[in-house]
Amino acid sequence: MKKYIIGMLAMIMIVVASAFAIAGKSTPAKAETTYWFAMDAQGNVTTTQLSDPSTLCPLSGDGCAREYNESQTEIVGGVRQVKASQVDLEIASRAKN
Repeated sequence: MKKYIIGMLAMIMIVVASAFAIAGKSTPAKAETTYWFAMDAQGNVTTTQLSDPSTLCPLSGDGCAREYNESQTEIVGGVRQVKASQVDLEIASRAKN
């Protein structure tokens, strides 16, 4: 009887340990698509998308282009633009000089 109880406790411990090991594994987060938008002379984000901002805006900083996650943008009238509430929440920016 004593061996049976010890065996059952060992099985329960294995099952519990396995459950914690499985629960600890999470699927990697899917990378969100990002978009670069040019800025105008007044420093406003435009609807002009840039595929490679480094040619037009070679320096790090602000004033030339800003990068946003897809969730920070929306399509209005067939044109992707930054949501008004997200304009100042860019994830990266580029400057000219």
